[in-house]
Amino acid sequence: MVLSEYTGSESFANRKADVLRSFADDPYYGIRLYIDGESLGIEWYPGHSEQYAEDAAENYVSGIKSYERV
Repeated sequence: MVLSEYTGSESFANRKADVLRSFADDPYYGIRLYIDGESLGIEWYPGHSEQYAEDAAENYVSGIKSYERV
């Protein structure tokens, strides 16, 4: 379930991140990362709060956090 969306600006305008919540009985949070409209993948953060996921999304769209495909 998408809880919120973050978009980059200026030199990171091509980045977007969605904050997600799982549908598990004990839900956890994560982010789906995009660049140039293409989904790069999802990072889940079991044991962390929604705020943690929001901070990760903000860091990604502002260029502080990067994502490397495996």
